[in-house]
Amino acid sequence: MITYFLVLLPAFMVAGLGWWVRRKSELWGQVLLTLGCLGCLGVMGWQIRQSLFAPAPKIPNRAHAVVSFFLASQTQQAVAGRSGLVVLIFPPPAMLDEDAAQSYAGTFSAPLLRGHPELEVQVVRLAPPAKGHSRRMLPLASFQDAIAKFPNALAYVAYAPVPPDIGELFPPGPTPPFFLFDPDGVPNWLTGLKQGRIRSVIVPRPGVTVATAVGVAGGPNDIFGQLYLMATPANADRVAAQLAAAPKAAGPR
Repeated sequence: MITYFLVLLPAFMVAGLGWWVRRKSELWGQVLLTLGCLGCLGVMGWQIRQSLFAPAPKIPNRAHAVVSFFLASQTQQAVAGRSGLVVLIFPPPAMLDEDAAQSYAGTFSAPLLRGHPELEVQVVRLAPPAKGHSRRMLPLASFQDAIAKFPNALAYVAYAPVPPDIGELFPPGPTPPFFLFDPDGVPNWLTGLKQGRIRSVIVPRPGVTVATAVGVAGGPNDIFGQLYLMATPANADRVAAQLAAAPKAAGPR
């Protein structure tokens, strides 16, 4: 709206100048009047077009939404009755674009914060891997740096592949709840999960592709069952074995 008036005002000024110049030069006055009127018409036409043809709001990706729904539900149970910050950890933009990150964050925050004003969600991006490291293998130091920015958070929720030493993310002793979505389905998290230092891990179900993810339908439980597996300390070995036995596919991200 401010931009609209900033453009409309000069058009009015040009038209007004043309009206004044007409007293001395009919030709130049008419030119300025015409330019001013065309500017006004152009701005008003642009405003009408923006009002009538505004882009529709983006619908959250269902594959993203169901992951965040389950992670939010688990986090809510883990922090029940407490007040503070929940940190979402996303990989660098080269691994997860901004639209996908916003989709995950929005569909996580909505169910977590509904009726819970005592909670707050903060997003942090992991640093890109250094040269010489695998593009999809983020070192433990990247996660440690992210955690260090919010050392007193109630819980941490990561949407990123993790290194094999992820169980060492927190120092020995009681650890805050840590939940993980591993889009690559590589069980580097297995030891940390079996130790209880990771509460749960969501991975794409073997055989699921981006194409099959687009066609899913049903309620959250139905969609989750079609697209994902959830690993916990109790079934960690079984889920890891399923992943190891299956051919790799580009699952939903």
